[in-house]
Amino acid sequence: MDNSNLNINDTSDIKVEKWVEFISYYRYYIDEFAVDVLGITLSPFQRLTLRAMGRHTEIMIVACRGLTKSFISAVFFICVGILYSNIKLGIASGKGQQARNVIIQKIKGELMNNPNVAREIKDIRTGKDDCVVIFHNNSEIRAIVLGHDGESARSWRFNMILVDEARIVTDRVISEILSPMTQTKRSTLLTLQGKLKRLLPIESGKMIYISSAYLKTSSFYQRFMKHYTEMKNGSKDYFVAAFPYQIGIDEGILSEEGIEKERNKISMTEEMFEYEYGAIFVGSSGDSYYPYELTEQSRIVNKGELGQPHKSTVSYVISHDVAISGNKQNDNAATTVIKLKEKSNGTYIKEVVYIKAHKGMDLPEQHDFLRNLLLKFPNTIKLIIDVRGNGQSLPRFFAEPWEYKDDSGKIIECPPLVPDDDEKAMKIKGAIPLIRRVNATQASNNLMYTYMKACFEDKSLRLLRRAIADEFEEEDEKMTLEEFSLILNTDALVSELSNIKQETTENNNIQYIRITKQTKRDRVTSLGYGLQYIYELEDENLKSNKEDQYDFGFFFN
Repeated sequence: MDNSNLNINDTSDIKVEKWVEFISYYRYYIDEFAVDVLGITLSPFQRLTLRAMGRHTEIMIVACRGLTKSFISAVFFICVGILYSNIKLGIASGKGQQARNVIIQKIKGELMNNPNVAREIKDIRTGKDDCVVIFHNNSEIRAIVLGHDGESARSWRFNMILVDEARIVTDRVISEILSPMTQTKRSTLLTLQGKLKRLLPIESGKMIYISSAYLKTSSFYQRFMKHYTEMKNGSKDYFVAAFPYQIGIDEGILSEEGIEKERNKISMTEEMFEYEYGAIFVGSSGDSYYPYELTEQSRIVNKGELGQPHKSTVSYVISHDVAISGNKQNDNAATTVIKLKEKSNGTYIKEVVYIKAHKGMDLPEQHDFLRNLLLKFPNTIKLIIDVRGNGQSLPRFFAEPWEYKDDSGKIIECPPLVPDDDEKAMKIKGAIPLIRRVNATQASNNLMYTYMKACFEDKSLRLLRRAIADEFEEEDEKMTLEEFSLILNTDALVSELSNIKQETTENNNIQYIRITKQTKRDRVTSLGYGLQYIYELEDENLKSNKEDQYDFGFFFN
């Protein structure tokens, strides 16, 4: 409709009752406003989501990745911004960029191409600290920059807040900072209330959470269950819904081929797939020897290492579990780098700073990979290699000198590396006994698994933090995809750990089996072999410290 010649001061032809009816109807059926008035095409599940957002005050949508969550958020706030004058709408996320992307990519980059939307918007600013959509009716949509702890956002006031990827926003930030922001009344409502000299119906603040699912140990799951229970008990304020990937396939948003490609990624475990794409909250089996409750508390290392830091003085242990088949049903090779920080009693803080799985690598390729990794971690004191089956031949590749080009193009020759228990190989000129061969037995497995659990329990074993959506950005620096893959592999490690069960056989032997056979444990065994060697180091150090202690009983003999 062409409004260019409309005189906004001339109200003689305005049918107030009709406008009240119009606005009231579309506020209640906000999805119809998006379709009928703005001309936006929406699928049934998108319309359901919009209508729920419009009618309830506590809304939680758990949806598959790639299921247009950001688009739905943008459409809803555009509709609200038009239908409610002077309303202040906030978009928050664990990462400021994610909140800004809703405005930059979805509103400015997509919805502004719709003339019905563009007509309502006065200005869009996309600065890092000032990302806002301003409507002609003084409504605003603003990206909230939370930072590390949310404190920088305290001064803002909003009528509605949408928390994008809510699983990564802490419960404290939500309850102490974001939720209290929504207690402010709309200025238009206050002005009208003053003119009429009477109280008007209260417009409650609104909190909307949109995210993929996560772990049952997370605070996000507790919030989800609160919403679910309240809705189940008949509360009109609460609404919760879950949309798995099948809905995306049915609506033509996702493809079966694309979903299978994601499922078959080497870094994707079954549990990760369930919470990222199945909209299912996952948790440990009651039989798990390493439940999430145990391992999650160890995920405190903020960033992995692709090589040791400059002038580093600490030691490293590299552990490698060998496999050569590229078949998804078979095991993968896996490599772990453990950083050792010695304590005063001779034990170590053990930080897993690098972990990677390999599919379809032959033995020469694994040799070259490990040689290059040793160059990146020159403080490595031991290279642990699994020599069962196919791994038996791998140490032989290290017995020959190896050449590489340095940064200047100069060819450097590296000495032979040999097993530390092979006296014949140690006679090779220049050979370094860096390799420890591991051939797992029932006894060594029992030591490996129990020691690993003890390290989780005493918090001496530390893992990389949880993956956060598809973000590779920190506050002032960018995380590379390779660095981010270390976090994804740690996610997979924790998933593999949760799938291990301890049981006793009929012969009273203890064994460690997989609860779900489809989930591998390549990363677990790689880590375990390294920890087994570190246990030996600690045991020697503790014995040495005990022998070195002064015998005060000497004076009484």
